[in-house]
Amino acid sequence: MTNPICKEMEPLWERYLRGECTPEEERQAEAHLEQCPACQERLDGAMAAQAPLVPSTPSEESIPSTGKQQRWMRRAKWRNRVSTAFNLFSAFILLSILSGITTGLLYGLGGSSSTSERLPKVLGTAVGMTVPNLNVNSGGVSTGFYFNLSMDYKMSKQIGRQQELYGILHGDMRFNLLNVKREWFGGGYQSNLYFAYPETSGSLTDEDRQYEQERDSEVWKALEMLPEGTVSELAVSLDATYSLEEIYAMFQHYDMDIVWYAFDTGLEQASARQGNFLSGWSGELWGMSSDLMLRYANYSSGLEVWGDGPAKEQAFLRGLQELQKNERWVRKIVHANPKLQERIEYVSEHGARSYGLIVTGPTKELLKLRENEHITRPALGETDWWNWYQTSYSSVQY
Repeated sequence: MTNPICKEMEPLWERYLRGECTPEEERQAEAHLEQCPACQERLDGAMAAQAPLVPSTPSEESIPSTGKQQRWMRRAKWRNRVSTAFNLFSAFILLSILSGITTGLLYGLGGSSSTSERLPKVLGTAVGMTVPNLNVNSGGVSTGFYFNLSMDYKMSKQIGRQQELYGILHGDMRFNLLNVKREWFGGGYQSNLYFAYPETSGSLTDEDRQYEQERDSEVWKALEMLPEGTVSELAVSLDATYSLEEIYAMFQHYDMDIVWYAFDTGLEQASARQGNFLSGWSGELWGMSSDLMLRYANYSSGLEVWGDGPAKEQAFLRGLQELQKNERWVRKIVHANPKLQERIEYVSEHGARSYGLIVTGPTKELLKLRENEHITRPALGETDWWNWYQTSYSSVQY
């Protein structure tokens, strides 16, 4: 026994099976079939028997055409595809929202000990302690979807009294896998700054010593040739290792700023004996800028420019200890083995003593250092027009 036809379908049923409905009637019939299992069952039976289920004489005209049946199948497949695509898109949106929330919690929980706080601090410290007079300054960290964290910080140098931008430090972390890139505004970073460890000069041959003296004379000659209204950056190596208080006593009467200190960590001598200069990015030169010392010193009231030597020396040790806690990140900046544990042990036992400085100031004032008996080797860095004064206002647009 067959089910009765619903009132809504009764006037359309026969014409619907023959494919003679108007588009509006066809949409009305299909909408009803989706809601009425009884009528859908009758339709399935009619299509299976290829005969109408109404009390009429069987005829070929009442059987749906092959084209009509194919059209039904195409529409059914299309509705299924749209439904599947919508479900997948909804799942993607939901998963993205959940991953964004999870990423923020993963990298942001913990306050000052969270990844989003530690990563820029560690990378900035690694750059500032291995590259003379290069500071990682302003920037920011952002978290995205699917466990992604990115950071962009500006890198600058102090030439005279002005911070000059040199590039951007990019960091990208996904699932705790870190990738670091350096973008230089001039296409690359060139530095002529280096240091000579004090105890290696005695092992030089007469020929090597004469060559060094000629190179040193060229540096002093360059400072003589530069005009009066300029400021310069100069690396000076010292004849021994000194405490910072001893260094301030030697140089506090010069009109210049000490912006970076090269510290003895116990491993520099071995590298210098092989004839290598101690330079940035090599992993053999370690020091600290005045800016970093301020961050790592436990002095809430700040540090004296020409004083607070013990506090600054302790800041250097704290910087090494901070890097040791995150050595896998440090290796993205220093590709050689940093040997942080050995350096920490040496500095803890012998103290932080400096054998070289990066100074900046008026060019003619730096030329006076030629007469200082404690300076062994000079290396000229960048030079700029006169800016040896405090500006009232400064603005940079990007």
